[in-house]
Amino acid sequence: MLMLRTTITCQVKYKSTSRVCSLGTLRSKNITDFLRHIECYFCIEAVYVYVLSSTSIESIFIEGKIMSYENDIIVFFDLALLLIAFGIENQAKVAPFPNDFHTAAAKRIMLLSKSAEMQNYMKPEVDACNDFYTYACGNWAKINPANNGAKTGLFITLTNAYDRRIAHLLNETENARENEFHPKVKHFYESCLQIDQRKLNYREKLLNIMEEFGGMPAVKGKNWSEDKFDWLTTIARILKKYGTSIIIGVQIIADLTNNEINRLYIGQIDSLAAAKSSAYSEQLKLAWELDITAVLDLRREQAAKIANEMVDFAQKLALGVADPIEGFDIEDKTRLRLLDDMTENYGPAVNVTHFVKTWLGYEYNLPVYEYVENYFRNLRILITETPPHVIANYIMWEMIQDFRLDLQSEKEKQRLKCVDAVKQYFVNYLDHVIYGQILKYDRTITQEINALWRQLKLAFEDMWKSSDNKWMKESTRDKALEKLSAMSFEVNSYEDIDFVKEYASLSISPTDYFENVINIMKRRGENYRLMLFEPPRLEEYELRSSTPVYSSEYNKVLLPVAFLQPRFLWDKIYPAALKYATLGSIIAHEMAHGFDDTMGKYDAKGNLNNWWDRNASQVFALRKECLRQQYGRHEYAGKLLTKTQYQGENIADNVGIRIAYTAYENWLLKNPKAFEYLPHMSHVNPYQLFFISAAQVWCTDLNSIWQNIVVSTDVHPPEEIRVRASFANFEAFARAFKCELGSAMHPHRKCVIY
Repeated sequence: MLMLRTTITCQVKYKSTSRVCSLGTLRSKNITDFLRHIECYFCIEAVYVYVLSSTSIESIFIEGKIMSYENDIIVFFDLALLLIAFGIENQAKVAPFPNDFHTAAAKRIMLLSKSAEMQNYMKPEVDACNDFYTYACGNWAKINPANNGAKTGLFITLTNAYDRRIAHLLNETENARENEFHPKVKHFYESCLQIDQRKLNYREKLLNIMEEFGGMPAVKGKNWSEDKFDWLTTIARILKKYGTSIIIGVQIIADLTNNEINRLYIGQIDSLAAAKSSAYSEQLKLAWELDITAVLDLRREQAAKIANEMVDFAQKLALGVADPIEGFDIEDKTRLRLLDDMTENYGPAVNVTHFVKTWLGYEYNLPVYEYVENYFRNLRILITETPPHVIANYIMWEMIQDFRLDLQSEKEKQRLKCVDAVKQYFVNYLDHVIYGQILKYDRTITQEINALWRQLKLAFEDMWKSSDNKWMKESTRDKALEKLSAMSFEVNSYEDIDFVKEYASLSISPTDYFENVINIMKRRGENYRLMLFEPPRLEEYELRSSTPVYSSEYNKVLLPVAFLQPRFLWDKIYPAALKYATLGSIIAHEMAHGFDDTMGKYDAKGNLNNWWDRNASQVFALRKECLRQQYGRHEYAGKLLTKTQYQGENIADNVGIRIAYTAYENWLLKNPKAFEYLPHMSHVNPYQLFFISAAQVWCTDLNSIWQNIVVSTDVHPPEEIRVRASFANFEAFARAFKCELGSAMHPHRKCVIY
């Protein structure tokens, strides 16, 4: 357990409330827990005053010293310097974040802070050439243990910080912001917070929603009629009203070979792949058992039986899923067919023609993409072998998940749940507003990000043109360069959306959360059907992703607004190595996906059009096999990793770090006099600083319960393997740390893609 000692006396005046906190010795699970005790935010590893953007602190009085220690890492900092840095004298007013960070002294503190943070995560006594992940991240788990959740890591830290910004936005007392739509979002949030109102007839409301579609056998008992139940009609009606896919997935996205038109994709639900994991399914059974008991007010033993039946059904359904981890190409998973042909193959158990007609309200005669033939074959058998009441229970339970929100006894926990609810339904608006806030703080940030993008593209272009890629015909390499040149970049800021117009028909009450969700879901159902006649647009998962993503059908890299938050990844005052190693390598990873083993078959325009010549395809397959065998020799949680056919993430990691490093090298050549060092880390040269920073992007602690689940369900390898494997394949890393040939991080045989 982390021991934090402090002699801080901190008085904070927050709006009309004044609070004094004096702390002696405090034992804390992690730094965040420690920081919750004081309104002014001290980053212990960072050792500086960091006024959160989610607060509006008016004045701070600080005296004393702060010390943190962990494994002989001891940092003292005289807080009197902080008073000087921030211009605080006696009771001088402190400007709200972020205006406090522009003085020379404050910048010096921030550099000291970053240095202390990086060093605190490291275990310098570990040989970097033997185990670089432990060298760079060895103390992360002790400082940020995954005690209260499944995982801790940088991306989760970014998300949590972003959630604080959202909470501040939603809790503001002003009646108006940028447009007339903001009150609707605020009203939705307020309705979520009204626990007493939401508890009122909560169970009855859920039952009423289910009753419209025949009800749930587990609740109705003998009053449920099996004779009247038609599973296919039921899921089609639910899809029509609420836009929710159950058992049969429905997507309306760009045609694979012509992204100027939308096409209907019908078949597997990708998220079901997780049910293949026995560890995941056992956790799901327990969770559903508890939820069914609480939500539907059933006896525990009855709930356990229902949960077991439903999860068993989901597991059997998942047997037909083409799991991404198994390496199926998109050509293997889709084929263009007429609905009647599909019905002839899978009916009468799975009458796809009837399903689509019930959903749309008319006969649909255009070709559709059958998404995974084996899924339908498995479904046809499963439906005939499963008791109807089990299928009905599963359908009803899946449907009401969108209408549920755990009611928390503590106000703060309820606020967090409600922030999540607002994000679920209005994330585009929240991203848009917070993007505007970030630009107000620093209007040059978009120029900085776009410049980084251009530098990464130039670096990747240099790599393609190098002699290392002579194995590819010049004509094929020209196609690769054409695709790279056409590749674009975008921050998910939604600047082109008129939110007032977009949500004009949506009615939101400040008091009735349940009715609000119903209205939102109805709107989703209506809009989804209309997409068939609209031009293609980015998929919802791409727009709502909390991490950067590459869109193959648009040949575009998308960056979430959360990654623009200052000082988490980089800052102008930090050495450039940090920018290229963190944000640079993250973006470069997504760029590399455009040339991996699945999305590499899309052309410059984003259409599926395999531009690889036969010889290049064969050489690429050999290089990919090298990665497959190599990663399969790595151990995690006492087990060897599975040698999966899909290597897209490993390819992106290996190529991405090379792109980012090449871009940084190019920058150093143009800026030979740049001071690329952090305070108290003068022994770390710029190239080493790059790799340490790049590795710390992946510092992680994972709850032991979830380790086996993640390995069996996630297409990404565990973070520690991502660092060890990709860095060991990179000659530049071995040069930077002077690793002997034959060491773990400088093996004789390296796997290189590009």
